[in-house]
Order: sequence, then C-alpha cells, then structure tokens
Amino acid sequence: MNWKKAIGFGILLWLIMFAFVSAFLSFYDLLWMKIITAIVAGVISFVLAHYAKPANAGQALGYGLSWVVVGVIFDFLVTMRFNAVFYTDMFLWLGYFLAFLAPLLRIKKPTVPPTA
Repeated sequence: MNWKKAIGFGILLWLIMFAFVSAFLSFYDLLWMKIITAIVAGVISFVLAHYAKPANAGQALGYGLSWVVVGVIFDFLVTMRFNAVFYTDMFLWLGYFLAFLAPLLRIKKPTVPPTA
C-alpha cells in the first residue's frame, strides 16, 4: 500500500467533505441532506480509490481504514470545536463506513490473456 496516497487521499477526502458540508450547513439538519452527505462521501471515496489502485482486498481495506482514521482525527481536531455532539450522528458513521468500503469496488482485476 502506498502510504502517501493513503494519507494524502484521506486528507483530500476530508477537505472535500468539510467544504461540502460547510456549503450546505443550513440544510444539514434535514434528513435528506444527511443521507446525501453520506452518499457523497462514498462516491468521492470510490473516485479516489480509482487513483489509489488497490491491487487486492487487503490494500483496499487499508486505504479505506486509513481514510476513516484521517477523517476521524481531523473531525476531532477541527469539527468538534464547532459541534460538540458531532460524533453522535449516525449518518456521519454511515459516510465513514461507505468511505471504508468504497476502495473494495476498485480493486484492479488481473487481465487474463485470451486462450487460443
């Protein structure tokens, strides 16, 4: 696993999600916005996993776990200052879960040459 990609993409994912939630903060109390935010986290993780190119499930889960750890650390350091009950939101954890699993969908499949 490439640790630069793992940590770098984790920071990028957190920055994108922080900007997304900040842009729609006035709507964030609505259920549909929380669901959309969790889905966006999964989709962005899926796109980033394309660039990470995990070769197997172990690498994919490593990328996903590192992105979640980076997100939790940054949310603890930054977001908790603005919202003390931030970690009680189940849709936050749904977004983390989707970010964790998304790299599994981007495992590079080996190319098998056609048989004659």
